[in-house]
Amino acid sequence: MANENENSTLFDTLETSKNGNIIAHIVIPMITTLFFIQAFRAYVPGLYIAMFHVVFQDPGWIGSFFTVLTILFFIIPLFTNKLCKRFGQEKIYLISIVIVAIARLLIAAHLPSLAENILAALVVAFYGIYFSIFLKRLVQNDMGMELKAKMSIFSVTFIAAFLLDSVFRTIGYSSDISLITIHLNPALWYILQYIWLAVQVPLSLLLIWFSFRSRTEIFPEEKVEETEAMRNEPWVLNAGGFGMFFFLIFNVFLYPNAIAEYTNTEYAIINPIMTGAIILALVYLLFGKEKSIYNIEINICFNIILLLALAAVLFLGTTWPYLTASFMSLSIAVMFLNTHVLITNMRTPRKKGNLLKQFSKLMSYGVLFFILMTFLHAFTTDYAFTISAFQGLGPLILFIGGCIFTLTTLLAHMQLNKFEKGRSD
Repeated sequence: MANENENSTLFDTLETSKNGNIIAHIVIPMITTLFFIQAFRAYVPGLYIAMFHVVFQDPGWIGSFFTVLTILFFIIPLFTNKLCKRFGQEKIYLISIVIVAIARLLIAAHLPSLAENILAALVVAFYGIYFSIFLKRLVQNDMGMELKAKMSIFSVTFIAAFLLDSVFRTIGYSSDISLITIHLNPALWYILQYIWLAVQVPLSLLLIWFSFRSRTEIFPEEKVEETEAMRNEPWVLNAGGFGMFFFLIFNVFLYPNAIAEYTNTEYAIINPIMTGAIILALVYLLFGKEKSIYNIEINICFNIILLLALAAVLFLGTTWPYLTASFMSLSIAVMFLNTHVLITNMRTPRKKGNLLKQFSKLMSYGVLFFILMTFLHAFTTDYAFTISAFQGLGPLILFIGGCIFTLTTLLAHMQLNKFEKGRSD
């Protein structure tokens, strides 16, 4: 049986699974994750601007201070278990999706910057609640497949949402005008700024409608046994890896113009290559054999390539500009393969505990690790002149983040393999 599993692919598992509800387990998490990505991507520049006003007490710094305080929203997922005990898992699950959908819709309506940053922080926070409840039900519900395959479904869906986001940004640089990161013709701005609402309104409404219609797939009428997770669960390790992934993605690699600036290349060339890299990662995860995907020697080689590409961009960016930029853009596939390992490793516990707490801690602390690294990065780049010792250390901080990401991923991979070996013995 073990050999059969090792030679199977995730696509084979999905084909033979008795679970047929694509909407509940793929479409809803994909759209919700897309909204999370878009909100997080909008939040980070707003946070940098707010920090600048607060540090130098520029006009409007008090309002900016409230933007910085939205960081506190990221501990909201830690209360998921208490909220579910008080109001019920199904109700909190649906409320979190509704808040994510409505807040993301309001972001596209171009409210004042303070309101947009608050809404973006709310999307990230309530996505954490949705994330925790969805993963718990995914683990517990009978879907006719093994635990690793269940986690892999969410992982592929999570990565597919990044692909959708990348595609939106590739078409005309950004189909989502509310989150655009390049300069437009000012004369056209007042016409173009609301175009994305034609997409966002139906997308938000469909997400809410799908969630209510398919909730019985997540919360079946028959009683699902409340199996416990474990204490000493690997949330710290996984959260550290997630934090570094968020740090690298939301500070650099969701902004292809950042790679273009490091390498003095064209933004329009980089973004399609990044999109292709995400497609490569998804194809590998869907059709690659399990024995290859979870082979630590192969993943070590992949991560060496990632670190070499990151070092080349950060320290040798203009030496061979297009070669370096293309190398880094393709290596982003490794970042998503690492994320797959971290997501799959979320369910490798040791002692009895609580699943909701495990998943909610992972998301909350992952975001807080991201915030810590973002502040360090900000004071080595945008505000490097405030602390002389930090000047010029921006690339080094990014590279250290990449090293931590690689290390935590490989440790998680070892832990996952050890857990799987223990189960098969």
